[in-house]
Formats: sequence, structure tokens, C-alpha cells
Amino acid sequence: MTRLFSGIAQHLNASVRFSADELWTLANISARARWFVIAASFGLIGFRNDYTDIQFTVMMTGVGIEIVVNTVFHYAVWKRKRLRWQWLLAMAILDVALATLMVGIRGGLDSYYYVVYFPILAVFAVAFTSFRIVATFTALTILAYVFTTLLTGDGIQTELSEHRDLYIRLVFLLPVVVSVNAVAKFERSGRRGALQREQALLNDRLELSQTIHDTAAQAAYMIGLGVNEAIRIAGTSNSELNQTLEATSSLTKSVMWELRQPIDAGALFEGATLSRALRAHVLTFDAISSMTTELEIEGEEPPLPVDTRTRLFSIAHNSLANALRHSSASRLSIRLQFDDDAVRLTVSDDGVGLPDDYESRGRGFSNMRRNAERIGGQLLIESPGKDQGTTITCTIPAKPSGTPAKSAESST
Repeated sequence: MTRLFSGIAQHLNASVRFSADELWTLANISARARWFVIAASFGLIGFRNDYTDIQFTVMMTGVGIEIVVNTVFHYAVWKRKRLRWQWLLAMAILDVALATLMVGIRGGLDSYYYVVYFPILAVFAVAFTSFRIVATFTALTILAYVFTTLLTGDGIQTELSEHRDLYIRLVFLLPVVVSVNAVAKFERSGRRGALQREQALLNDRLELSQTIHDTAAQAAYMIGLGVNEAIRIAGTSNSELNQTLEATSSLTKSVMWELRQPIDAGALFEGATLSRALRAHVLTFDAISSMTTELEIEGEEPPLPVDTRTRLFSIAHNSLANALRHSSASRLSIRLQFDDDAVRLTVSDDGVGLPDDYESRGRGFSNMRRNAERIGGQLLIESPGKDQGTTITCTIPAKPSGTPAKSAESST
């Protein structure tokens, strides 16, 4: 028996594959459809008022349990907590159990509660596109319905016409489930195919872009080495030449840093987490600049959409670029926090600070603010005064799950 259940579990894990976005969408549909089932249950209970006190109490208890469980489930979906496909399966089993309970209480074929099976199985067929899984679940549901029908009411003593009614109900149930499953499978297959083609095209563009940027970055690096060597040879004999060479060296570093953005950001489109991509980018910044750079990551990163990750990455990059060009800082700190209610990115330096009219100088800060707003966040820029540094904080709403575990990484 243990081997049987283990085999079933392995088959389910191999057959059921959802992306985070797909799972959230299906869970949202499931939760909303369940409220319809609950409302229908109340309607059916109110339609027939000839229950005994025990029957009424049992049915209301079952519906109450369903309400409590679906409230918790819908709250987890609404808060975008990390979901598992097993939750969808467990909720479907609970739905079938409630419907079967009501069929049994009402008794045999006289019960109208069998209609509740239709939305339950339809939602299940949309969520689980594997025909084997849907067919197995539908067959078990039918067995539960038939078994309950024959054990209640007139039971096995039902007349031939009632057997025919039971057969007709089952015949109508099967094509509905199969049709919904086929449509859902076709739609999801087409969408995944389109996404795969789009991803392949994007990967080709990224590879070409990275090749171009790698070549340009290598050229900028060699120019930087040449400028630094010229500074060493010139010494202090010509202050004007030294100033020109120093400015050229700073410009070369800035160019090298800008060229690294599409290279490091490319990992985000390949599925890398924001933490991983930002860690690599900060190491690059530490190698290019002369600042002491520290990266600190707090909490467990939740599944974030690609757009959210890329925009946060861009904000971090622009913050570091501003520090490299204008801050004259010796130390820079980057903190990425994943809290229960928000994702927070903070970049701080100990440089000269910002002028009062910094917003009107260039497009860097306006681009950062626009990126934050497009992912539902806010950008806060703090510069207390001259030589008191600058802190840039971007906060976006997020609902990760799990227990935060602090980890710190630094590169000096």
C-alpha cells in the first residue's frame, strides 16, 4: 500500500507542472469559484426546508468548514504567499467531500446537490490538464456519488427508472469534464508555445547584446589600463595633464559600468533571482570602482515577476552609477530586504551628498522613480547635507512566505 501511494505521488509530481504565475491564477480561479459553490449550497439548503435538526446542523457545519478553509486559502492567494499545487488538490477533495455529504444527507436521487459536482470538476479540469489525473479524480468522484446515492434514500431498492436517472446524470457529467479539460489543455499548450518562442527570441537577442557589450567592455578595460599607465608615467610633472588623465580614467570606469548592466541583467531573463543577479553586479562594481562595497541580503526572496526583478535591478544599477560618477564616496552599502509585506532596496554612500536641484540634473533619478512607480513602489532619496552621503530607498509591496533568515555578504 505504501508503495502504491508512493507511486501515485511520484506520478503527480512528474505530471503537474505550474509556473508561479500559472499557479497563482489557477488558485485565484479556484478560490472564487468555491465562493460560488458555497453560495449555491446555501441556496439549495434554503430551497428545501424539511430537514431534521441533525441534518441541518451537519450541513451547516460542513458549509462552515468550507467557508473557513476557503477564507484562509483565498487570503493566501490575495497576499500572494507561496503556493503549492497540492493545495489545489486538497481543496478539490474538500469540495467533493462537502458535495457528497450533502447528497448523503438529502438522500439518494432525491437530492439536487449533485449539480455542485459540475463546477467542482470543471475547475479541477482547468487546473490539472493531465487527462489521467482528471479522469482518475472524476472517476473517484463518480464512485463516491454512486456509493452515497445507493446507501441513502431507497438505496439499492431504487426502481429501474431511477437507475436510468442516475446513469443520465453521470453521462452528462463526463463530457463536461472532458471538454473543459481539452479546452484548458489546448489553451495552455498554445500559451506555453508562444512563451517559449518569445523566450527563444529574447535569448538570441540577449546573446547578441552580451557579445557586443563584452567586446566593448573589454576595449574600455584596455583603454582604462592604458590611461592608468599614462598617469603613472606622467607622475606629478604636469598637473594639467594629470587632471585630464584622471578625468579620462573616471569616464572609462563609468563606461565600463554602464556596459555591464545588460550583461548582468541578462541572467534575470534566464530565471536568476534578483539576489543572485545583484550579487554578481555588485562584485563587478567593486572591481571597477575604488570604493569599499558591501551587499547585505535579508529574508527569503519570493517568486517575483521578471518585470519587477529587472526594474529593481535597474534602480540598483543607476544608484551605483550615480555614486560612481558624482559622490566621491569611499564606502557604499547595498541592502536588499524581503519582508512579509514589502521588498526594500537601499543604496547608501558616504560621499558629498546631492545638490538641491539634483532632480533637474539628468534623467537618472526620474528614470529610477518611474521604474519604482511602474511596479507599484515608491522611491525615497535622502541627502541630509554636504558631505553627509546619500541614501536611495525603493520599496514595493510584496507578500513572500517563509521565515526570514538574515544573511550578509560583503566584498571589499
